[in-house]
Amino acid sequence: MGRLKRRAAIAPLVSCLAMLASCANVEKPITFNAPADLAAIKLIETTMATETHMDKLIGYYADDATVLDIYAPGIYKGRDQIYAGFAPQMAAIQSITHRVAEMSVTTNGNFACAASQIEFDAVFNDGKKMSLSVRQLDAFKKIGNEWKIVQQHISLPIDPKSGAAIVDGPVNARGEIAWSKDPLPGPASTPEEAKAAIRTWMDVGGASTSLDMLMGYYGPGDDILVYDSFASNLRSMKEVRAHYAAIMNSYTDIKLEMPNFVVDSDGVFGVQLDTQRITLTMKDGSTQKLALRQSDCMRKSGDKWYSFLEHLSFAVDPKTGQGVVSF
Repeated sequence: MGRLKRRAAIAPLVSCLAMLASCANVEKPITFNAPADLAAIKLIETTMATETHMDKLIGYYADDATVLDIYAPGIYKGRDQIYAGFAPQMAAIQSITHRVAEMSVTTNGNFACAASQIEFDAVFNDGKKMSLSVRQLDAFKKIGNEWKIVQQHISLPIDPKSGAAIVDGPVNARGEIAWSKDPLPGPASTPEEAKAAIRTWMDVGGASTSLDMLMGYYGPGDDILVYDSFASNLRSMKEVRAHYAAIMNSYTDIKLEMPNFVVDSDGVFGVQLDTQRITLTMKDGSTQKLALRQSDCMRKSGDKWYSFLEHLSFAVDPKTGQGVVSF
């Protein structure tokens, strides 16, 4: 009888422990822009901006990170290629200073994005000096307890008249984004479903044939940012619509190929980066080919995905300084 009583007393305890273990396995609730995560991301961004030692710099990237760099061919896949691509650039620099003209950071504790415009002043080993104003969109993923860059897109805007890269032009800074009260509405899907939906989002949305169709992929609110391939810094649905109105009205058909495409998501927050070959049939019957690069930070609202941070660019020919606009 004594054993039976002890077993009876232990049973509720075992049940409670099982419930606690089950609760411990439940995913942590999404927290938008937790102060500790914001501070960690901003520290990484500011530290990397003036770090010239490649052995230290490479530690901020995930093993499978993808980078779109300023100069053509400008795509690095994985830490080995990133190291090889950036090392000669870093080795040529004697010293560098920077000023962050603007930075908007957003995170849900699993993924994060930082959209920035940064002004650099570099002194090279041969004594030459250079000033550079870049636009950058970094996508981070928390791996273990560390934030790592999984996608990075760095560019110079292109002058629409000359086609030349604007190396040290005036920075159209507009400060941090004022986020809505519900910036990541959800609900969450599975990561696998999210990745498939984001791929469809690019295949269909990237080949939009009308302005209304295109605008359905931004938002859903006004807490958005678009760095286009020229020098625009768009901050609302109205501004994005006005910017693309003339462009969308210039062609009758579009074909989109993406030689490179990478995506990741936790089901609510998504990040994608791609290179594009776009063939446009213009209204006058002519054909125009574009070699565009695009990266997006996206959110799920209801059953749809929307871009709320976007960066578009052309790679720059390192010899001529011209944008590589066509393929």
